[in-house]
Amino acid sequence: MDTTRFLLLVIALALPVWAGEPSVTLENYIAPAANTDAETLRTEFSYQAAVIAADHAAMNWQESHSCITCHTNGFYLIGRAPTGRRAPAYLEARKFARGFLAPHVDPHAANPPPRTPGAESMVATTAFLAISDMEIDGKLEKTTRNALDYIWNKQAPSGAWEKWIKCNWGPYESDDHFGVSLVALAMGIAAKDDYVKSPAAQEGDRRLKKYLSGNPPESLHQKGMLLWASGHRDDLNDRKTVGRWQEELLAAQKKNGGWVLPELGDEHWKRSDGKKQSTETDAYATAFAVHVLVESGIPREDPRLARARHWLKSQQRKSGRWYTRSPRKDNKHYISNAATSFALLALEPRE
Repeated sequence: MDTTRFLLLVIALALPVWAGEPSVTLENYIAPAANTDAETLRTEFSYQAAVIAADHAAMNWQESHSCITCHTNGFYLIGRAPTGRRAPAYLEARKFARGFLAPHVDPHAANPPPRTPGAESMVATTAFLAISDMEIDGKLEKTTRNALDYIWNKQAPSGAWEKWIKCNWGPYESDDHFGVSLVALAMGIAAKDDYVKSPAAQEGDRRLKKYLSGNPPESLHQKGMLLWASGHRDDLNDRKTVGRWQEELLAAQKKNGGWVLPELGDEHWKRSDGKKQSTETDAYATAFAVHVLVESGIPREDPRLARARHWLKSQQRKSGRWYTRSPRKDNKHYISNAATSFALLALEPRE
C-alpha cells in the first residue's frame, strides 16, 4: 500500500457522518486486506466507515477481476444504493455494470464479443442493475431494458435459467432458485416502469411465477429471498405463507440476536475443504434476515430486530466492514463483502 492511499483512507475513516460523502474512486481506492475473523472489532459503530469499506472493496473487485459477482460488487449495487446517489465509487460501479452487459445485450452491436459470460453473471447483473436503476433514477435505463430482453430469451420454459452454475456453493451457486427469486424481486421493484408491461417482460414474469409455484422454497435463504420479493409484489405468495416464513426465519434467531448462515441453507450447500460448517452467528445471515424481514412487513422497531441490529453493530470490524466465514471453504471468505452490503441495508440510518 503506497503512502498516499494510506493517508486518504485514514482521513476518510476519521470523517464524521455529517461531513458528507466519502470520495472513494477508482483512482484512490485501497485494496482491502484479507477477510478474517482476527480483524479487530471497532469500539464504536460507524455507518460511514461501513460505506467507505464497501466502496473500496467494490472498486478493487472490478479493477482486479473485471466482472460482477453476487458476493462482492453485485449486492453492493443494492446495498449502497440508498446512500450512493452522488458517491463516485457507486456511480462508477453502475457504469461498470452497464459496460459489462452492453456488448452482449445491445441488439445493434456491430461486433459482439465472441464469448458471453455465464448465465449467473448475466442474469444476476441484470437484476442488480435494474434494482439500482429504480433506486437512483426511478426508471430502467436502456442497457438494463436490453439486458432484461436478453435474459428472457435465455430463460427456459420452466422459468429458470438452467445453465446457472450449480456447484453446491451456497447461497448463490447451489441451485436455480436464487436466480429466479432475484429476478422476481427486480421485477417487483421495477413495477412502476412501463417496461414490465412489455410482452417479453410479461411472458418472462409468467415463467418466473410458474417456476416458483412448482418449486416452493425449501431453505430459509430461499424463503428469505421470497420474503424480500413479497414486500414489492403480492402475486408470488399469500399473506398466510409469508407470515409462516417470517416466523420460521425468526425462530432461527439466536439468543444474542444473530443468525447462522449455514442454518439458512440446505443439503445442497457443501464445503469443499472437508471441514464442519460454522455454528456461530454471523454478519451475513443476521443482516440478510433483518433486511428481508423488514421488507416483508415486520416492523423495523420489532424488539427481535432491534436486538439483531445491536448485535450487528457490535461486530463491525476496525476497517468498517463485517466478517462472515465462507460456507464453502476457509480461504477468501468473500461472503463477507455481501455481509457488508446487507449490513448497509439493515442498519441504514432512518430519520
